[in-house]
Amino acid sequence: MILESITLRKGKITLLFSLFLLATSISCKEEKIKENHFEYNIITSDLDNFWMAFDALENSKDSVQTIQRMYIDKASPEFKKFLGLRDFTAEDYVGWIRSVPNFWKTVRPLTLAVKDKKNAIDGIYETMSKLYDGFRPPDICFAISPLQTGGTTEDRLILLGTEIVAVNPDAVDISNIHGFFKKVFENMTGDITALVAHELVHTHQPLGDNENSSLLSQAITEGSADFIGSLILGKLTLSQAIFEYGEEHEKELWAEFQADIKANKGFEETDWFYDYNSDRPADLGYYLGFKIAESYYNTSKDKKMAVKEILETQDEHSFLLKSNYGN
Repeated sequence: MILESITLRKGKITLLFSLFLLATSISCKEEKIKENHFEYNIITSDLDNFWMAFDALENSKDSVQTIQRMYIDKASPEFKKFLGLRDFTAEDYVGWIRSVPNFWKTVRPLTLAVKDKKNAIDGIYETMSKLYDGFRPPDICFAISPLQTGGTTEDRLILLGTEIVAVNPDAVDISNIHGFFKKVFENMTGDITALVAHELVHTHQPLGDNENSSLLSQAITEGSADFIGSLILGKLTLSQAIFEYGEEHEKELWAEFQADIKANKGFEETDWFYDYNSDRPADLGYYLGFKIAESYYNTSKDKKMAVKEILETQDEHSFLLKSNYGN
């Protein structure tokens, strides 16, 4: 779920990026896009439903029922999967809407602006199809979560909490946001393409399917998504803060990470992922997974085959060994 990007250092990896513009009108509802040999759906109707429900709260006598009736009950089939995965309730939405009104007011135009990103998203898909012959274009659903999740995947579907992924702290009032998301928002840029590329990779990875993922498996799954996402975009999908800290402390981070691997720790038993209480950047497991995937790619003679192998790996220990990282 790393959302920011910086330019990769020259010569580190080969970057491929091309955009294909569509000569089609933009719809605010579900739109089917077809480019050459593949097609997929971008669903944005849930954004419109949310903001209509939001506006209706001003004259509503029952806020919970208004959100339930005008937003949740009208959920697209894709958003229903999101609701099922995350168990969002109307009470959750109303609580956040009432507690941070300036956040919602300032983030609103940014959530609606994602409709203008369809050509860029199509370019991401087109580039991925050239990098990987097994590409299967997933649908994308842009919806609004109750400030709980930025992005996830379900089979061939990318689900995005647009009120999170579209945040640019220079344009959005986050003064009343605290804890986990305050730290996340402070380092965001509002560039949704990085998250789309990252989640697109996840829809093609078998390694991350195991709910009881090991620490190494989790790092390779997430880091590979950022590495291949960076190949697609020609810029990092990994957080700038994480990348810069990692580059400065790589050796000691790797030594610490190896010790946790040898202790056979699960990723939830460590602070490598989703720990926002530390003085150092959270999610440094993404950085080390990125470096492992980068090393695998750079030591491979056939780069297209390397992308395939990075995507399709199911044995994290063999993958680490073949990457030659840390040696």
